[in-house]
Amino acid sequence: MDDAVQEYSRRLVEAGLGRHEPALVGLARAGVRIESYPVDAHPGSRSRLGGDPHLPVDFVWPSFGGVPHSFIAQIDLADVHPLIPGVLPASGLLSFFYDSAQRVWGFDPADAAASRVVHFPPDVELHSRRSPVDHPRYVGFESRSLRFERDVTFCPYESFELELLGLSRDELDSYADVLGDAVLGGHRLLGHASPIQGDMQLECQLVSNGLNCGDGSGYRDARAGALRPGAADWRLLLQVDTDDAARMMWGDCGMLYWWMRDDDIRDARWDRAHLILQCC
Repeated sequence: MDDAVQEYSRRLVEAGLGRHEPALVGLARAGVRIESYPVDAHPGSRSRLGGDPHLPVDFVWPSFGGVPHSFIAQIDLADVHPLIPGVLPASGLLSFFYDSAQRVWGFDPADAAASRVVHFPPDVELHSRRSPVDHPRYVGFESRSLRFERDVTFCPYESFELELLGLSRDELDSYADVLGDAVLGGHRLLGHASPIQGDMQLECQLVSNGLNCGDGSGYRDARAGALRPGAADWRLLLQVDTDDAARMMWGDCGMLYWWMRDDDIRDARWDRAHLILQCC
């Protein structure tokens, strides 16, 4: 057992959560913590935050509402495959784009085109390309090189999966104490997300099935009950935090989260990724 998981298990038992310990430990997920650095710190890597993406010459830059997207990040999967093999493709470039005006927060099914995830296989020739967007507030992201480190993440306090375990109010308070500062922000690939405004799995499930959650109507819709169990299938793909060094600010010191269903990650259906923005 991983040392971090072993310590987590011990703290659960000490907090009086022994009856839930097996289930909670079972929800622990391996992920990749991402740190950003000046580009010249890792000159040989194509993994980066902001700056200019590497794209095929015939790639059509994505847009939303007539406005080109911002380029957010690209991850060379060969950099992360040794850390968490068997989840994502072993190679190629995984690239992320988002609405350059930050008009979309993820709760309206009509906004599905406001973000895009694209995988470029390793045999595709790529070239650096400048962004077509001229908007210094949202597009002037500083290019940052990325460094990856494997870690283990635990189920956050506000989580659909935790809700399914049926903890009492007192047990939830105890669980929050166990987590302490273990659920923090930062950039992350896979693992558990760090929610700012509550659970996102159910929102992903409902919105991806055509229900608007912006005004709460989606949660009250007659179809929501039948769709609800499928929320457990959603997994964090990428979390991008506010990053001052990259000149990235999401809302008010918030984060971008790309989510996908387990099956869609396995089958590389990147067009089914769902984006959510949360902030303080």
